[in-house]
Amino acid sequence: MTRKQRKRFLYKFTFIFLLLLSAATGFLLAEAKIRVYGVLDGLNREDGVSLSSVDLEDVDLVEDNRIINILLVGSDKRATWTQTGRSDSAMIATLDLKHKKLKLTSLMRDMYLTIPGYGENRFNAAYSFGGVSLMYETIASNFGIRLDGYAVVDFSAFKKVINTIGGVKITLTDEEYQYLTTAYKKGSVLDLQPGTNVMNGTQALAYTRIRQDAQGDFGRTERQRKVLQAIFTEAKSLSLSELIELAEELMPCISTDLSNDQIMSYMQSVLMLGTTEIDQMRIPVDNSYEQRRINNKAVLVPEMETNVNALQDFIYNYGD
Repeated sequence: MTRKQRKRFLYKFTFIFLLLLSAATGFLLAEAKIRVYGVLDGLNREDGVSLSSVDLEDVDLVEDNRIINILLVGSDKRATWTQTGRSDSAMIATLDLKHKKLKLTSLMRDMYLTIPGYGENRFNAAYSFGGVSLMYETIASNFGIRLDGYAVVDFSAFKKVINTIGGVKITLTDEEYQYLTTAYKKGSVLDLQPGTNVMNGTQALAYTRIRQDAQGDFGRTERQRKVLQAIFTEAKSLSLSELIELAEELMPCISTDLSNDQIMSYMQSVLMLGTTEIDQMRIPVDNSYEQRRINNKAVLVPEMETNVNALQDFIYNYGD
């Protein structure tokens, strides 16, 4: 074989090898996509429950197609995925493709807001009165925020996720440690120590429920965001097969109105951002509310203009 023939052979071999490699890669990606879609089919989707069907014709909303907002609701309902149960926590997860950021906003459940059709009440009452649809209508009419979908997560999901990823690293203060050892007389919670711990699902859930410290419910929502940040950080290091196994555990515990295509698109966007940090905030912001008792209920009465501006700036203008 002459030098020229060897060169041609090498070119052909390289071309065929790359072609086969591309075909194999495409096949594996297609197989992975099929498997992921199969996992997503395990999500709970209620007929007729979609945020896109909520009538907001008379509400002035801030919108930006580069910013995606998903309502996350932590619920204590156990048996079925119907619009019943109590909203124990509510957050807005923001995928900000404009500023290339991930954001998480806690909405305090005791905020005293106008709930459309029901008058003034605590924010979490909206879920009891009308499920996620009324929660969205309440958020939109009070804060002018557009939501693109929702996910209601049963508390059992948090334990499953954390146990599957091998735990989350959380630092306990002395005050938090004292509360946990006082509130829980047995079980793995008693194995925790002040300082940094790798918490299992039961321990982390107990940690997120602390509200007896000096910060009260404000501290509770901050701990919830810390655990979600820790879960996200750990999950980013998992392989595709490990993520799929994690999703298979998680899907039956989630109810959503997002389609499989939407979820896949959002997942790809998150991966492309390449960040493990989640910027966080809480509504109402500091020094913008009064603590009162109304109708024998402890409530937070927010100064609306301050909090509307703070939330809209964080979601839409943060980073400008």
